[in-house]
Amino acid sequence: MIQRKHFPYNRSYSRILALQYLYREEFLTSNDKLKINLEQATIILDELKIDGFKSDISNYNDLDIKYANEILTGVQAEKNEIDSLIQHYAPSFPLKQVAIIDKNILRICIYEIKFNELNPSIAMDEAIEIAKVFGSDKSGAFINGVIDSFVQNDKI
Repeated sequence: MIQRKHFPYNRSYSRILALQYLYREEFLTSNDKLKINLEQATIILDELKIDGFKSDISNYNDLDIKYANEILTGVQAEKNEIDSLIQHYAPSFPLKQVAIIDKNILRICIYEIKFNELNPSIAMDEAIEIAKVFGSDKSGAFINGVIDSFVQNDKI
């Protein structure tokens, strides 16, 4: 049987780890900096059951975890500016009303485009694929609209 490959990019694992931690951060009461280690990554991977996504930690390396931590650190450092951009490009949806998963996928995507200079089409494709798996039925379209507006109108 051929499995559909949801995540075509090498750093999908890093983005999913960062997403899991950003989601978790929404519920933490402390302001501790989150940092992913190998043991925590293994636990997250054991919980993921997605066609085409190899959930064995041996398929990944320290660079994947390092990039996940880079995303986490960057999103946390630039959160105010990123959230302002989300609000600007999704004015009909107050940030408090945006689903936590969608908000954090947008944060990762905008961080990678604006601060990591990732090719916008790669970042957008990846964000949409992650949204299709982790978000609601409408997440992919919502994220596509916000990121497309951001890329078309923001001076990156």
